[in-house]
Amino acid sequence: MLDVASGHAAARAVAFDQVSIVTADRSHAAGLRVLVAEALAQEGQNWSGKPTRETDAQISLEEVMGLIAAQRSQLLVAMQDQVIVGCVLVTRLPGSRCALGLLGVDPRFRRRGLGAQLIAAAERAAATIFGSDQIELCVLAEREQLAAYYARFGFAPTGEHRTVPLAEVTMEFLVMSKPLAHALVPA
Repeated sequence: MLDVASGHAAARAVAFDQVSIVTADRSHAAGLRVLVAEALAQEGQNWSGKPTRETDAQISLEEVMGLIAAQRSQLLVAMQDQVIVGCVLVTRLPGSRCALGLLGVDPRFRRRGLGAQLIAAAERAAATIFGSDQIELCVLAEREQLAAYYARFGFAPTGEHRTVPLAEVTMEFLVMSKPLAHALVPA
């Protein structure tokens, strides 16, 4: 459950198989860094689809702290017995939209519905904390299975594509969005 008045997840957060979803704070930074690095290493490839180099599977503690401290976003973590087992980032966009990103689940907790719980928590945060009426995300255009995963939760392609040119490759992303039924004005 989200505490709308403070903009933070309440201590009695969403229970799921002894997992709770709470707002990240500084005490979660080291665990988040490990989760992201392990998820990248487990995938065997980085977000561009190329095989990872050891440095690709790293995220600095400073980068994680920046995500936690950002004013226009809410980083949520799934916890089981003081261990971070998942995360999702909700970022306020211009207008009344939010973006869902950094959805990650510890490989040992995959295929148990935790991703669905994190998506639902992100949607609630977007509506209650930021007053958003729409949430969007970007998926690599060639990752059709991932796009199909998000479609099961009501996300639909917008027809918009975003291109990110990198030194070695150009990445093309499919933008997907979903209306939020219960948008509230933030407190």
